[in-house]
Amino acid sequence: MKHPVDLSRNSALTTLELRLVYPRDLVQDPPRLRKTLSTISSPAFSEFTLRFEGDLSESRLLRTVTGEAVWGDQWGGIDGKLDDMIHVIGRNIRLVIQIGECGGAWVPSLRALVEAAFPLLNARGLVSVEVVKFSAETDRIVW
Repeated sequence: MKHPVDLSRNSALTTLELRLVYPRDLVQDPPRLRKTLSTISSPAFSEFTLRFEGDLSESRLLRTVTGEAVWGDQWGGIDGKLDDMIHVIGRNIRLVIQIGECGGAWVPSLRALVEAAFPLLNARGLVSVEVVKFSAETDRIVW
């Protein structure tokens, strides 16, 4: 993605899913991602999903999710943006981190790191880390 996406005209958007095959995909997107989230005006919006589909090692994914050197306080900015949106639309917005089945053994450590990176959403009980089997079909808007 080279530019932010304007989702302001989609009044029925419930879920925004960002599929990531390589960790560098996420590293390149924080400012554009925050700007895209800023355009969501759908009153039905309730879930933002980061879906890691690539063959990732534990250390690589954990560094990506918590990478101070790469993201700095960008996670905090995303956390704050989603929290602000909750106040505006008056409904909860879940943050879901999905990883492939091969990552299931280290979900507890990833969950703890994600919860720490998103303190506002975590305080509301809206952070989830899931192990999933990926399929090609989806009924969500995928960025």
